[in-house]
Amino acid sequence: MLFLESKTLRHLVDGDGRIKLLEELQQKGLTSIIRTARLNSFSDLLLGSERIREMETSIAAWTESENREAYVRGDLFCRSDHVFFLIFDDNKGAAPLIRAGIVYETGTPEPFRKLDSFCRDVRELLLAQSESGESEPGKVENFPQWEHGKPTMPEGFRRFVARQDADSLYTSLRKETMSKRILAASKLEDESARVFLRSARDAYQEGYAAKLLSGDLAESHEFSIEKLEDVGLLEREVQISCRKSGHALFRLPNAHALAVVTVSDATCSECGSPVADEKVEEVIAPTQLASSLLEDGSWLVSRLHFIIREMGVPESEIAVGPSDGTGHGQMMVNLCGESLLLVTRDGDLTPAFARWAIDLEIETEASHLVVLATGRLHNEAGLLLHNHARRRISGGQDFELILADDVAAAGRELQYALERVSQRVIGEQVGDLDSSMGLSVSRLIITKFNLLRTGDELDHQHLSPESGQSFSFVRPPLTLAA
Repeated sequence: MLFLESKTLRHLVDGDGRIKLLEELQQKGLTSIIRTARLNSFSDLLLGSERIREMETSIAAWTESENREAYVRGDLFCRSDHVFFLIFDDNKGAAPLIRAGIVYETGTPEPFRKLDSFCRDVRELLLAQSESGESEPGKVENFPQWEHGKPTMPEGFRRFVARQDADSLYTSLRKETMSKRILAASKLEDESARVFLRSARDAYQEGYAAKLLSGDLAESHEFSIEKLEDVGLLEREVQISCRKSGHALFRLPNAHALAVVTVSDATCSECGSPVADEKVEEVIAPTQLASSLLEDGSWLVSRLHFIIREMGVPESEIAVGPSDGTGHGQMMVNLCGESLLLVTRDGDLTPAFARWAIDLEIETEASHLVVLATGRLHNEAGLLLHNHARRRISGGQDFELILADDVAAAGRELQYALERVSQRVIGEQVGDLDSSMGLSVSRLIITKFNLLRTGDELDHQHLSPESGQSFSFVRPPLTLAA
């Protein structure tokens, strides 16, 4: 997924100053894509490079005088894993602005530092131009600084965050960043593992947890109990039961604690026999982590939070709602001023859950509603959600409804939705350069990253020599024309 960051500088640059700025950036190793394409076309027309500068000056003067528009509206500067853009906004707002930005992908290292370095180079060159020209007194000393582009926060997202207390927000975000919790939540995507953990909890509470480790039951599971132990969802304990009544007396964390009890004079509360003579069994029990994740289906929120962070969305743009005790999870994502509401339930998508999701969407004014329920979709619930989506769209609003029955499907749909938002924002930011380039600049940038990503995937594929096909051309027999 692509991301965009930008800054603005309140400064006016005339046509000659813009061309000079691009030339000086070229000397710093920043090749301007649009200007280079124009100069190459001039060279082809003149059949040489001797008078390219004269043609550029003539075309620039004609464009500004006859068309009454700037010859240089901005330019692009490409690097291997990011693209800089520089745009002169003359006619937008009360004062002229220069917008500088960077388009980068999730794996780009230090994008903010790269943007700061680019902006610093541009400002130094513009400052040098002001110092060399005939400036008004004090103009150079008061040369403006770059201003950070303030990200827009939808009002609904702001209300969603504001209604949560600070302690709840801190606790939720802290839990989601714990590697152990994230790893444990990934194992809960297996429905049979969740069913087993719930059965283990009931068995533990009712005193027959030892049966879960018997031969047939242990081998019948489609998952590994050891793996659940490794991620901290299960733990083994020692249970002491009365031999006569079979009632569980107490449980100990390990064999060392058992040794302490057996050497004491403790007796069974059921039959009065020494504890050392009673039945000792190894049992398994869900841990506190398992109970926390399974309670209210919070493991779904944990998984989605991890997936969204892996896509590169900043932590500050994700808000996790508190549990309301009904088994419904809630989360919001703000990407470039567009909000997504995610609601989850570890169970059926019932009409009651659908109505709750619709009410929350109306309250938060989200433009995307993602509903994740691991169980069966009730027909009435689906009808309620689709009717709500149609009303939103018919009302002239940009709205998208996503239904998913597992985390993997929800992750894929979220990836597509976030990429669409990202591409739209890039188009809005660099669309002013389309007329100068003669192409869709946003599509050009997106295609660049897509091809680079595809190229990286192809580099990892090793084709064997035997896989190549050899072709032989067979000459047809000669025939005489009649």
